[in-house]
Formats: sequence, structure tokens, C-alpha cells
Amino acid sequence: MNLKSNLKEIVEQINRQLSISDSYSERRLLQILEHEDPLIFSEDGFDFFLIPIENESMKEQERHDGLFIMIANKFLKNNMDKEFLVIKTQSSRREVFVPFISELICKDLSNPIDALEETLKEWRDFWSGKRARLSKHEQIGLIGELLTLSKLILHSGPNIVEKWGGPLDWLHDFESDKLDLEIKTTTKQPDSVYISQISQVAPMLGNKKLQLVVIGLEEGDEINLPGMVKIIRTKLANSRKINHFEKVLNRSGYRDSEKHHYMHNYSLAYIKCHEITNDSPVLKPTLLGDIPNTVADIKYNLLTHAMDMIDVSDEVWLEFCPLM
Repeated sequence: MNLKSNLKEIVEQINRQLSISDSYSERRLLQILEHEDPLIFSEDGFDFFLIPIENESMKEQERHDGLFIMIANKFLKNNMDKEFLVIKTQSSRREVFVPFISELICKDLSNPIDALEETLKEWRDFWSGKRARLSKHEQIGLIGELLTLSKLILHSGPNIVEKWGGPLDWLHDFESDKLDLEIKTTTKQPDSVYISQISQVAPMLGNKKLQLVVIGLEEGDEINLPGMVKIIRTKLANSRKINHFEKVLNRSGYRDSEKHHYMHNYSLAYIKCHEITNDSPVLKPTLLGDIPNTVADIKYNLLTHAMDMIDVSDEVWLEFCPLM
């Protein structure tokens, strides 16, 4: 699909169209974007998304908790032979459904089933139930990643946003061929960070480098999560890379509709880093030997205040950027 709009604009447009459909007592099918085929409407407490498809009819099935799909031809009174891939969920799940659909229509819809399967795979965690608002810990972590992204864009340009993928379940928050960055944000004093996977701070193989970046926040009045989102959007306003940013932001669980819950203010205390090597004082997988497959994960707190760290100045960011 050739889209001039970015993901944020598409989300806003879908929400507008569903609000219009809500206001009608009879079914009102609306185009999401002008001159595009997909349609959307709400009816009897459900939101529906329709993509034209040539496949034969398929009975309704629940693919994830509360997310239903089918192939049917009962939606256009003047063309009952036209089949649609229909995706529906309760309107109470709209805050998740709309970003999900926004990402789906940005994919190649020449094969709607394949596009749907790919998007379902990417969004599987969100359909285990309605996603709760970000916890304080999640908010702080996202602020740290956005602070890092802002610095990288400043020194390298918008293309570097494609290196950000922490919310996409990448091993490291920023990944490239030569350098990965693992971002840990803390409000603790003395500083320590939570390691959710031992491989997050394990030495890299070959010549690739890994930098552990620790961002310290304290109570203040300089930074909040919606403010950081706005800063990044402004930096990417004239770049097509904004779609990658919006995709990763969606996957983090951040919703503009909930931003009033995320207005807690912080000040930046420090940004420090440590290059992870075989000599780094971290728990290395090699120290544990063969981990039984019955062990699902190993998590621990890393006392970063006891590690050799350097301040991340503009000069250090400039050293990172050419490697990413």
C-alpha cells in the first residue's frame, strides 16, 4: 500500500472513522484512506476491519483472545459477491485494535492472509488480554531509550532510528552490525540495574562491540514520557523513518490516548557507559556452563555503581554513531 501518511496519522484517521461510524444507528462502512480498498466500521459493540480478498468464505474463528477473523461477502448490499477478510474485536479493545490495524495496512496487502499472519505474530503478546498501562518501571525504561534515540538522531540523522528495537523483543535495545547498545535506566542511588536476560550484557562474539548505557533519572521538572515522544516526532517529522519509530512505540505499549497518565517529571542526573568485554564484572553464560532446558530465565540486579563507567559526552555519542 502506497501511504503518504505516517503511522500516527493513520491511527488518528482510523479513530476518527470509527467515531463517525459509532454515531450512526445503521451500519456505516468507511474508507480508512482515500482511494484505498480497506473499510472499517463499528456495530453492536464491535469494531470491524475489512480487506477485499479472492479466497473462498471461511467461518469465523478466534485467533487470539477477543480477536476474530473470517472471510465473508455479506457487507456490501450492492455487491454480495465481493469477499472480504474480516477482522473484528470488541470496541472496548479499540486502543490496541487501532494500532494493530494501522500496522497491518502498512504491509503489502496483495496477500491479505500473509500480511495478517505476520502482524498477528508481531502483536501476539497484546492479544493475551487487554494491555495494561505502562508501569512506572516501563515508563522509566522507555524514557531512557528515547533519550538515547534523541542523542543518536542529533549526531547521526533520522536513519539511525531503524537501529532501535528494544520493544520488538530484540536482545539489545539498539542493534547494528558493529555495535549494540543496551540501555538501562534507573532512579536508584547508588545506581543498580535489573538484567532480565544474562545474554543482554554478555560479551559479544567476534569484533562486534556492546556498550551498556546506564541513564540515571531523579525527581525534577525537565523530562516526562509524552515530552520525549514529542521530541522524537519533531526530529522525524520530515522523514519517512517516522513509521519505524511509531511501530516500535506502538509495540512498547505507549498510547497517546493515555499520555495524561505518564506526566511524572524527572531530571537527567547522568548518562554513563561501560563496554562489555570478557573482563566485565557481569554474570556470563560461560560461567554457568550448560543451562538445563528446564531453566526458563536467569535474572539479577547489576550494581553498576561498582563498575568502571565513563560519562557519555557528545564526543562519546559521536564515537558510537559511525558504528551503528
